[in-house]
Amino acid sequence: MTATAREGIGGGLSPRRYAISAIVLHWSIAALLLFQVSLGWRLEDLPKGVARFSGYQFHKSVGFLILGLSLARLIVRLVARRPAPAAGTPAVRLLVKVVHVLLYAVMILGPLSGWIMVSASKVRMHTMFFGAFPIPNLPVGAGWHMPAETVHGSLGLVTLGLFALHVAGALRHHLQGDALLERMIPLASRRGLTIGAAVALAGAVAAMVLAQVWPFGAAAAPAPAPTASVEPGAQASQDAEPEDASNDALASGARPVPASPSVAALASVAAQAPDLAFWQVAPGGKLGFRATYSGEDIAGAFSRWDARIRFSPDDLTHSSLRVTIDPASVNSGDTQRDDMLKSDSFFGAAAHPRAVYTASRFRQQSPGHYVAEGTLSLGGKIRPVPLAFVLAINGASARAHGTATLSRTAFGVGTGEWSSTDALLDAVTVDFDFKAIRQS
Repeated sequence: MTATAREGIGGGLSPRRYAISAIVLHWSIAALLLFQVSLGWRLEDLPKGVARFSGYQFHKSVGFLILGLSLARLIVRLVARRPAPAAGTPAVRLLVKVVHVLLYAVMILGPLSGWIMVSASKVRMHTMFFGAFPIPNLPVGAGWHMPAETVHGSLGLVTLGLFALHVAGALRHHLQGDALLERMIPLASRRGLTIGAAVALAGAVAAMVLAQVWPFGAAAAPAPAPTASVEPGAQASQDAEPEDASNDALASGARPVPASPSVAALASVAAQAPDLAFWQVAPGGKLGFRATYSGEDIAGAFSRWDARIRFSPDDLTHSSLRVTIDPASVNSGDTQRDDMLKSDSFFGAAAHPRAVYTASRFRQQSPGHYVAEGTLSLGGKIRPVPLAFVLAINGASARAHGTATLSRTAFGVGTGEWSSTDALLDAVTVDFDFKAIRQS
């Protein structure tokens, strides 16, 4: 490059290369952008549950990282001396300038539109920046969601198109024999620049491939749950989860394997009252919950649950109840929120695939109205939870419905930013309504 070509606006010579900070930021942002575009296309293909939730959280974290680095790159561009514009026709120089401006727009608008989209979503979930600290939502209304989503969704192809133009221009200069690549690849020889360009192209492909194989939600099989030792009359507050019998055994009324004191206690109750009937839950029952977030009621339900019921109003002493719930079957009407609820921040469904409610003490409040003094095992913690219910028995069929109120924080449901009860209240109401058939 000639001295004339490097002459700065204020006189003197412009540097041959960009500042080292600009070089590092340039290549880091380029790799992250390509990774992010590829990851964005993959997210919808991730399996629902922990994997998809983790993927979206990681995608948002990478977006905020790109936003921060892009702002830093813009500051460096404004304050650091940089090489003079490359030689070329006015049309080519205008195209180069437009591509650079649009690349900066994509670098900033991409994460910003995603931030707006998340902040304006009906289900407003804060982002934990790589699990380290929360990033608050922007104070925008729901009307911003759709425009932001449209912009954000279109930026993937726009980004790749701008990358293609940018790379094509740089390679064109290199093939013409000038040293333009030396500005961002600090190598003096032409052979070194050629190798550097090849490595950069390979790195671009590697970044996109890496996003397609990056592991999300991969977890080892959960270890056997610890045995909960609860002595009669003791408060059931141990942070342990009892061993569970199979759902088939619970559904059919077969005697479960006495793998823990809680199961053994139920089996013992059944042995003491052999004439006490089992009740089989009929299809169509509901087991749901209600919580309050930012003043709004959130309702959900579990699609996979079963109950082992041995009950008689005339023999409450020997009656027993055991309900097994699959936390991963939660349905709150929003898939992103459901993925969040299954994650380690809430139910921890991967490590604790079952929640169990057991009761062997009942009291009658009035005809048809009862309270079960039971315990709930959820997320590896066991806490007492009284359960009020109404029971109507008509021959061999019965209907039961009722509610219970529990403290989510007592079970570790909602960690990190969600441990605060300011926005997401602590009290959660569980409700159920089902029919049952007496088993012979």
